[in-house]
Amino acid sequence: MTAQPPSILIVDDETSVGRMLKAGLEMHGFTVRYESRSTDTIKACLEFHPDLILLDIDMPGKDGGDVASELRDHPTLRHTPVIFRSALVAKKETGKRSATGQIFLSKQVPLTELVTTIGAVLRTQTPQ
Repeated sequence: MTAQPPSILIVDDETSVGRMLKAGLEMHGFTVRYESRSTDTIKACLEFHPDLILLDIDMPGKDGGDVASELRDHPTLRHTPVIFRSALVAKKETGKRSATGQIFLSKQVPLTELVTTIGAVLRTQTPQ
């Protein structure tokens, strides 16, 4: 029996960025769902059950911090790892964990580096 590929939910209000990222991650073997509205993140998670969420920080409606708080407060989603993505993160800051343990990546990070970071985060997750 073959293991299923990791599932990734991308939440980004920039449709062209989200679709391009989805295509790139699918080429690397991930199962990917793209959501353009931050207000639909919880619903998308409950339908898709992602192993990891790539979450844009600066979005209309709810920003990434608000969405992350909702995820942490949700009983079945609180352990889903989140990687924050932003155009405001400098490349030299990318990939470092914040004081709260969150990972922030620049939107300009190469796809190969993103894939490596996703793999590292998924390897460190213990089954809940």
